Amino acid sequence: MAYMKTGRPTSLIISRTSNVSRRIILISYFLLLTSNFLRLTSYILHLTSNFVRLTSYILLLTSCFLLLSSSLSPASAAIQWSASAVAGYYAPRLDELNYILRNASVELGPRNTEAKPTSYPVIYQGISPEMPEMSPDAPRMGLQLQADINPRYAMVFGMSTANFGSTNRDVRNFFVGFNIPAVRETRFSLLLNQFWFGAKRYWTFGAVAGSSEEAEAGKGKTESESRDRPSGLSTEEGKQNQKILHSIKQKSRFYAEMGILAVTRAYLTTDVWMHVYAPDEGFDFYKVTETGISGSGYASYIGAGGEYFLNKWLSLGLDVDYHIGWVTDLKFDHYFTVDPLEKDIVTIGDKALAVDLDKGRIIPLVIDLEGWDLKGHLRVYF
Repeated sequence: MAYMKTGRPTSLIISRTSNVSRRIILISYFLLLTSNFLRLTSYILHLTSNFVRLTSYILLLTSCFLLLSSSLSPASAAIQWSASAVAGYYAPRLDELNYILRNASVELGPRNTEAKPTSYPVIYQGISPEMPEMSPDAPRMGLQLQADINPRYAMVFGMSTANFGSTNRDVRNFFVGFNIPAVRETRFSLLLNQFWFGAKRYWTFGAVAGSSEEAEAGKGKTESESRDRPSGLSTEEGKQNQKILHSIKQKSRFYAEMGILAVTRAYLTTDVWMHVYAPDEGFDFYKVTETGISGSGYASYIGAGGEYFLNKWLSLGLDVDYHIGWVTDLKFDHYFTVDPLEKDIVTIGDKALAVDLDKGRIIPLVIDLEGWDLKGHLRVYF
């Protein structure tokens, strides 16, 4: 009762309560400031990303403008067309796909959760096997159409296809009330179809450069003589331009090239054949599962090469390029299984995802196109 009269404990409680309230208010202000700071940082990063994209678009438009300016020069009135067959070796990194293949703890696609005695990823018909990394199944093949605008610049249009594969053979238990050892063959196949548009910058040497300079001088004279002629009359300009373009086919030349845009279409297929064989128990059958995954992406490349003329209309070429690009939006477009209980597990149109069991995370399937490309050309001039 005495303490109630003096009021000291009550004032002490009030002061402590006010201190706690102040701390809570300060913490709330701090959290609010932190949230605003993170929002501001996110906004700045978003602006930076947009600025980088805008800069890349400006650089691309500038390069296209310069190429267009060069194509509109007087020396480019006559365009030299050529076509070539392309063959070579393309080695993309395929980091994400190879990570899925070589790690048994990483599973691609959904699971059959009703399987006994344990669930398993339906694509593999069992636990995920450790598979070798993707390797080329055949040389990269393609066709290319080229337009020599003038002796220095050319525009390139082309298409190519490349195949990669990975195969593994193992034995897994197939459960039919009891385990039967079954031979399983798992095969992954990747098809990359590319369509590209690029540009080349040529350098010629020796007599070739001299003949080009002479042709340029002759062209200047022709232009000065033809200024007062009516527009409908013919001049020597076309013949002179043909001389300039003809001179580039007299010796070898070297070039740098750049891919302005390369559209890539990727097709990933999986095939699993499992032979369940136990004649004493009356089992001898194959269980087959097939899936198809496809998507599109974009890439670019930069490289250098050379060309050697066998005669005026035929040449051999060799170049080395480095590609950068990705195919990210990959979805299931095909699914087949002989097991009627597993027909609805994979849905067409679903995004292709992998699960990393060790790290507890979901990985979207990505085809990494970054890598070296070595190819040869057999070119015919028209």
